[in-house]
Parts: sequence; structure tokens; C-alpha cells
Amino acid sequence: MKFAYILLLGLLLLVDILTFTEVASLVREPSDLKVAIGLGLFIVLVVTNFFVIRFSINKLRS
Repeated sequence: MKFAYILLLGLLLLVDILTFTEVASLVREPSDLKVAIGLGLFIVLVVTNFFVIRFSINKLRS
């Protein structure tokens, strides 16, 4: 059962890399709207990472 949470963390790393690449490309755009969308997506990424990592660590400890 703990393997599933380790796999979840590995998949999270892959999603982080792909999402951060998208955020970086949006922030470099000259449009203010695209920059705002990129920063909003970055905030969602950070919050999601916090909760998924916290959940996985709590499950791995038990």
C-alpha cells in the first residue's frame, strides 16, 4: 500500500516539471493576461503540491 503513495509522489514530480514548463512559457509572453494566468497556475501548483505531499507523508508514516 505504501508503494501507491511513493508512486503518487513520483507522478507529482512529473506533473510539476510539465506544469512548471507551461507556467514559464506563459510568464514570458508579452500579454498581461497570459502572465496572470501563468502566475495563477503557479499558485495552484504550489497549493496542490503542499496538500498532496502532506497527505502522502502522513500515509507513509502510518
